[in-house]
Amino acid sequence: MRCADPTTPGSAAHSATIDVVPARVATIVVVVAAASMLAAGCGSEGGDAPKAPLAFCKAAARYDDRVSRNAKVDEQIGLVQRMVDTAPAKIKADAQSFVDALRRVETDKSVKDDPNVKRAVENVNRYAAQGCGFYERQGGGGI
Repeated sequence: MRCADPTTPGSAAHSATIDVVPARVATIVVVVAAASMLAAGCGSEGGDAPKAPLAFCKAAARYDDRVSRNAKVDEQIGLVQRMVDTAPAKIKADAQSFVDALRRVETDKSVKDDPNVKRAVENVNRYAAQGCGFYERQGGGGI
């Protein structure tokens, strides 16, 4: 089974975005598209992809679920903070940058265009996608 690449524009998988800005509330949204929290990951196919801790995967899946239901920025901050709290060392700094940006986005609109923030969000998204197995079971072309 082939996995969608979250870093490839136009792939079937959702990828991190940082430029979703509603009219009055700027938000940073990363959609990791967790079809099943406990599904085996793409990493098991390649052998060199990360295996994320279960607590991190649960936090990422919860974030995905709440964002897909239009969670407000304040709620997103708490959800991403949970990802920071459970992130392994290799992704912790990026997760911290993500939550820091969420905390600033309502007062500093430039954060959505910051390439360092975009990179951090993409790294968190990629790690969750590969390490938590969010893309393995796509069946007939959809998640």
